[in-house]
Amino acid sequence: MASQLSAVPIERRRRAAAAAGLIAALLLVAGVMPWIEPAPSVLHVMATIALVAAVLVGLVGWGMLTSVRADRAEARLDAAAAAVVAEACTSDDACTHDCAACLRS
Repeated sequence: MASQLSAVPIERRRRAAAAAGLIAALLLVAGVMPWIEPAPSVLHVMATIALVAAVLVGLVGWGMLTSVRADRAEARLDAAAAAVVAEACTSDDACTHDCAACLRS
């Protein structure tokens, strides 16, 4: 089933997922640093917010990578199905119609 995210080219989604991963790593570092040494409680609150944001951005990046994997798997499946239909087609013409007509013979 195609999603709205499938309308975005795979390469662009892959780059966006990489950028989300980098941002998540940066937020993770910014969230952990105040907890290493003593810091004011306001900074601890901001660090906690940064950690939550890192998790959320990381999940967005993971979702984009998952959609890329799903689209690539779907493309491989479509190519395999097209190859099977092309081998089974008995007409001399290139199949440009519904191949169910070719498979009846």
